[in-house]
Amino acid sequence: MGPSAKLAVIATIVAAGLLVLTGLTLAMPVFLAFVGVLALAYLACVLELVLRRRHVVLIIGGLATSVALACSLAFLGTWGLASDDTRSVFRTPLPTTNTDNYFYGAGLALVFALLVLFVGAIWRAPRRRAQKGPQRRSRQAATRATTARTAATRPATNRPATNRPAPSQPRRAQPRR
Repeated sequence: MGPSAKLAVIATIVAAGLLVLTGLTLAMPVFLAFVGVLALAYLACVLELVLRRRHVVLIIGGLATSVALACSLAFLGTWGLASDDTRSVFRTPLPTTNTDNYFYGAGLALVFALLVLFVGAIWRAPRRRAQKGPQRRSRQAATRATTARTAATRPATNRPATNRPAPSQPRRAQPRR
């Protein structure tokens, strides 16, 4: 797990704690802290997925985020809180009989996006199998070959021979035969 994934895990745990605290206190600063930590976890997950080159998970998370934003804007549009006076971009009125569907759709899509991104960020990469055949070479063998090549091309140094210390015990003379 990379550092971004670790940050995502920590931010998710903190966000869960802030969500519980928000539910208990109903204080706006706690809710804003929850949203900020949740955004940090989202960005950390996206960064980890980019670093691991998991493009399919990024696409799925992006589509779910787009659906969440669309449902959120539709929910705000049914209540007249959208930024435009028109009811819809396509000039067709949105059904306002049950606006909760847009709210639930936005919530579910956002939870799904965060879940997909989080699982994609912390999921271990599959181990690659070693190739069979002559192309397979261990890292140690490659290092040894590189070291041998550099040692062979290195010029000899002009150092004087060092005197070796005399052995601690005198050698016995071998009898002649």
